[in-house]
Amino acid sequence: MAVEIYKWHSQLGAGAVEYSQTVRSAQFGDGYEQVADNGINSTAIQVPMKHVGTEVEVNVIRDFLLAHTVKSFIITPPGEVKGLYRVVADSIRKNQLSSKFSELTFTIKRAYGVYA
Repeated sequence: MAVEIYKWHSQLGAGAVEYSQTVRSAQFGDGYEQVADNGINSTAIQVPMKHVGTEVEVNVIRDFLLAHTVKSFIITPPGEVKGLYRVVADSIRKNQLSSKFSELTFTIKRAYGVYA
């Protein structure tokens, strides 16, 4: 099964790119604390995205995004590295700007795996 590629030119949305790290720690009675990464991919990245375009184009992108809340796709978000990402569930929003143009906002989250 081939991994699909996000092929539209979108920009960063409102808000900041979020980096959250998961670590394991053990606190000892004498105040010493041991800290370690929780696996090799311990940093999660969430990127708010925005796309403005024609109604037809935005609807095509919306359908792509709705199909990728569980299934990963390849994208190079602005300011980040190319990789596998998934759409954060319930983050897709469509705003009608005029009779011909719409704005689509969504958030993607880094998914780790192998892609060719």
